[in-house]
Amino acid sequence: MHPTRNKHTPLSPSAERAYEFLKSVVEGNEDGIPTTAARSELTSADGVSNCLPELLEKGYLYEVSGTLYVT
Repeated sequence: MHPTRNKHTPLSPSAERAYEFLKSVVEGNEDGIPTTAARSELTSADGVSNCLPELLEKGYLYEVSGTLYVT
């Protein structure tokens, strides 16, 4: 069972861009991606490098044993 996203917690504009960016990376790998790799991917994207905590806190991504998944 995957956690569900709280639809009542909208993202900031930069976190929305980060989510769309990471979603394409994570969804291409059913085993998720390591959190460190996600941080590296976001660092290469302009203006969204600090958005990972917001995505996790609001339930757009979830982390299990150092691996990120999209909800």
